[in-house]
Amino acid sequence: MIGCLTPIIARIILPLMTTVQRDLAPGIPRTRIAIITNHGYGGVEIPVGGAPDTGGQNFYVNSLARSLGDLGMEVTIFARGGFPFFESRSVRENTEQLTNHVRYVYVPGGGNDFLRKEDIAIALDEEVEWLTRFICDEAREAHVDPWAYFECINTHYWDAAVMGCKLVERWRDQAAYEFLREAAGESFKPFLKPFEGDERHRQSLSREIEIFLGQLASKAFPEDTPEAMLTRLLGNTPISGDTVTPSSGTAQSCRAIELSCLLGRTLADNLVVNGKTLRDILKKIDTHVWTPHSIGIIKERNFWNKPEETVRNLKFRERNAHEESVCRHTPLFCSTSSEIWRALVSYHGVDPHAVFDFPPCIDHEAFRPRNDDETTDAYNYLSDQSGISVDDLRAGLIVFETSRMDRTKRKDLLLDSFASVADRLDNVYLFIGGGPEGSDTFAQLQKRKKSLPALKGRAFLLGFIPEDVLAPLFSTADLFVSASEMEGFGMSMSQAAAAQVAVVSSDLIPFATQYAKDAALVVRAGDVDGFAQAMERLLTDDVERKRRAKLLKEIADEMDWKVTTSDFLKWFRSLRS
Repeated sequence: MIGCLTPIIARIILPLMTTVQRDLAPGIPRTRIAIITNHGYGGVEIPVGGAPDTGGQNFYVNSLARSLGDLGMEVTIFARGGFPFFESRSVRENTEQLTNHVRYVYVPGGGNDFLRKEDIAIALDEEVEWLTRFICDEAREAHVDPWAYFECINTHYWDAAVMGCKLVERWRDQAAYEFLREAAGESFKPFLKPFEGDERHRQSLSREIEIFLGQLASKAFPEDTPEAMLTRLLGNTPISGDTVTPSSGTAQSCRAIELSCLLGRTLADNLVVNGKTLRDILKKIDTHVWTPHSIGIIKERNFWNKPEETVRNLKFRERNAHEESVCRHTPLFCSTSSEIWRALVSYHGVDPHAVFDFPPCIDHEAFRPRNDDETTDAYNYLSDQSGISVDDLRAGLIVFETSRMDRTKRKDLLLDSFASVADRLDNVYLFIGGGPEGSDTFAQLQKRKKSLPALKGRAFLLGFIPEDVLAPLFSTADLFVSASEMEGFGMSMSQAAAAQVAVVSSDLIPFATQYAKDAALVVRAGDVDGFAQAMERLLTDDVERKRRAKLLKEIADEMDWKVTTSDFLKWFRSLRS
């Protein structure tokens, strides 16, 4: 198996092992792939830099889905629905097409209101029940088992991963039940309780299949010893596993349970129905691949010096528990940074060969250097927002930041740092994107901006940025700055790099620290003076600023969606074959 420890080797060797059909001939069916992204406002249209819990991950999912579609897949993106779109009365429901071969399906559950990602666990069970029915209905029409309908289930962030695990477990429960009904002819059927519908899942049938098998065998052949049962069912097969003698007062009942488990384990490994053992069947069903985007323990470490009320509000304890369970019950993973790979392997104990290196790539058609004509609308937008003429903006230097309006992005620090810069440098301007404008965080930033005289006419809060000007805005910038303290990767920073813009980054943004540490200017998170000095250094040194921007562009050019997506498919299929 080849995992993220050797991504370069994988990209050389794996194309020799498996091919991906890029252009399908008419009439050839497309393989189906499911993606689950559950929180925020993921959809066909992403409210960039404005909606809560909405940002880089949604860009990642949509770009991945488009690439899969281009490579011959039929892609379904499942996202939470049943509540209104951001700043709209239109309810997220039914389906929408992202492309001809990529659709969004909105999954109801958890009520009719938006839920922040820290609170979304309350919606997951209801969503999984709806999702189970939806996939079963479509699979029935396609005349396949529900677990065979999609080649792969790729989930994003911990909430979607929990849904993926629960979905797979339901399928495994159903397959395990069908296996039991067929096992050993008619021997087990009289003793098999009909676990109908959800009762199969409440019984955790597939997770406890060994004891179910062992108990069924004991009931079917009550006069036989375990060895005699195996001889009757399989031939002379020894019981697998070492026995342990319980020492408590319940030794006899514990011993019976232990024998049932050992007997069932041997049957699961050796009893064959329709040419397959139960182990073979259950393994084939689980096609789940989890892409975390961030890991709770990493975020928690970044917040150990924060006030208790701030930390508790982020619910790290609950998140870590969910992620621990996901890591125990998921076969394959994608890491978007080496820091996430490390946490998966060292903290959660994931097999390193089960992890594929899949950093966020870049839509190079949207995010690229642009000429003066291509940036006209973006400059007009900044002029309308600031009252500064286009000529003055073009003649000056622009510092840009955009992300969702969240305290962890530390936009307040950027205002404080830029105030020092504006005191010393003329004709430099700061534009900060992100909404909603009605949020408490936005109001506090406005108040902070007004309290700093140096920022008058020099710093501007853009709020929600229209999608048609967002990508060109990067090319108006001379410097992109992010002081974020809670970032899974830093896609806006990689987009700035693709536009050949120099960046100043906190030391908690993986793109800068792990992919571009020699090109980005990295500052310790929370260091107001450090950010001011870094901005001033690059704004006053055109040669150094352009040198770093060129290096960043070269790094960004290597992050291609179609190439990396193709490599992922080859890796996945090589491990599933």
